[in-house]
Amino acid sequence: MRCYPGRSFRSLRDQEGFSAYTFLGIAIIVAVIVGVLLYFPWKQIFLGKPDPDMAAAQVAMADKQWEKAVSYFDKALKSNPGNVEAYIGRSKAYVYLGRLDKAFEDAASAVERNPDSATARGQRGIVFKIQKNSDQALQDFSLAVKLNPRYAWAYAQRADIHSRNKEQEKALADVDMALKNNPNFIEAHRLRAWVLNRMGRCREANEDFKKVEQLSPNDAWSIQDKAWFLLTCPDEKLQDASKAMELAKKALELTEGKDGLVHETLAEAYFRQGDPLKAVDHQRKAIELGSQKCPDGSCVKEMQQRLQKYEMAARQEVRTGYEILPLDSGQ
Repeated sequence: MRCYPGRSFRSLRDQEGFSAYTFLGIAIIVAVIVGVLLYFPWKQIFLGKPDPDMAAAQVAMADKQWEKAVSYFDKALKSNPGNVEAYIGRSKAYVYLGRLDKAFEDAASAVERNPDSATARGQRGIVFKIQKNSDQALQDFSLAVKLNPRYAWAYAQRADIHSRNKEQEKALADVDMALKNNPNFIEAHRLRAWVLNRMGRCREANEDFKKVEQLSPNDAWSIQDKAWFLLTCPDEKLQDASKAMELAKKALELTEGKDGLVHETLAEAYFRQGDPLKAVDHQRKAIELGSQKCPDGSCVKEMQQRLQKYEMAARQEVRTGYEILPLDSGQ
């Protein structure tokens, strides 16, 4: 055994143990430092706290206070002119306010600052869609899903355009992709129901309406959609004017009678049940109110066309040119 002058075997063993503990301690310290470097929120320290104006804008959007939201997005952009999310958010608020020129400017600014943002592309696409610029809208939605293949909303918007263009097979493929990525996307189920209905596949459409009812039993728009389906589906075996009337009245109650599309659905229900006078009353109310579901006002034109149908059915039939009295005054 090798001897060390002035040291016992025990002291040597203690020193070796101390070295092992020292190495372990250093390893722990290094691991802690690496963890801090990787996971500590340095960005918040160096970039500051989350923008309070953006947070306030999002709250206003959730509360549907569009003007208030715009003012907060204005402040956020004044502090940070390159804030892409603020441009997107303000564009959304402008859409709800019906200020489509402003909405487009902000969406275009978002795309210009970040061409690879799927959300920015999607927002510009929805403005194009409302402006009836379907080709440009399709391009933006297509780029959006290319940038983010799981972007269910963009698939659904592209599907809606295809359906309006009477390309139902393309529409069905896109809405299926939307639901693949988001199986509980209520509006996509509603859209697929209408696409299937337009393809004459009413029974399959009915299954989607049942799914919507399961997911959101008290959604006014889904309820009035089901009512309209029961009034107008090509398969007469599925038509049910009485059930449609019941659903339309429920939707009217849920919307507090403040949306024209619900009044129009109720008008059609009255018409199908043989009461054109009430149909006329509700259709006129529908035209007066318009609908938040038609930000471009296109629904009102269709409502006016249907009003003529109800008025013709409700008019009193009088032959004004028919001579009842004899033409010869000598009688």
